[in-house]
Amino acid sequence: MGKIHSGENWLIRVQGNEHPPVHVHVICPEGKAAVYLDGLVVNSGVPAATLKRARDWIAASHRLIREEWARMNNPTER
Repeated sequence: MGKIHSGENWLIRVQGNEHPPVHVHVICPEGKAAVYLDGLVVNSGVPAATLKRARDWIAASHRLIREEWARMNNPTER
């Protein structure tokens, strides 16, 4: 799994063998969330303040996320 960013007590990860559309996982002690680049969020316990910080980083980092997604989810490049 590709950790691509971390904040105070949380991290953002791109996982391999994933389903489209492109998304990342935000993980913290309180829970986890899937955040899609189109704006959809499926949240299971990530506090609002943490999710806002993560979403701000995600919004500024679409290119990096897409590159890591392609690397992690393209079997010919593994």
